[in-house]
Amino acid sequence: MIRELEFKVLCQRHSDEIYRYARSLLANPADAEDATQEVLLRLWNHLPTMRPFKFRAWLLRTTRCYCLDQIRRRSHRAAPMFMDDEILDGQPDELAVNPSLAADSRLRLEQARSSLLQLPENLRSVFVLYEVNGLRYREIAETLGIPINTVKINLLRARDRLSKLVNQEEPWTKTCNS
Repeated sequence: MIRELEFKVLCQRHSDEIYRYARSLLANPADAEDATQEVLLRLWNHLPTMRPFKFRAWLLRTTRCYCLDQIRRRSHRAAPMFMDDEILDGQPDELAVNPSLAADSRLRLEQARSSLLQLPENLRSVFVLYEVNGLRYREIAETLGIPINTVKINLLRARDRLSKLVNQEEPWTKTCNS
């Protein structure tokens, strides 16, 4: 009974975080949901032997390992990106009033996701854990099993590469602006 209650609380607290991290690695919502379920199943199996202060790091490390296994099984390629209709649902109403603004926002979001998927896995993991999941350097280092300085360097490199990827102009924009 206590184990079930503890599991329920941990699921409520961490399932969204697991899903976001899996989604960033797998790029496919269905695969990310599968990964979330698999990680939570593994949590259930390991719950009696886990240390209480290591749950978050263990969950994210397990998520990463599971996702990397799935990527390897798919010949080292990330799944194609699918844009969800619900992505913009949380945006302000001005997007509904101004279709061109909504289209521009959707295009920028698609470009950002595409750029994120172009990062090597080690940089993408650090970036997502820090910027999306809000982990601190020490937590990321513990989760990924790397030194804190490596976390800082990888985060800096990820930001730099993302900035360059996002700011690259498409050939058609150069001709339109001339």
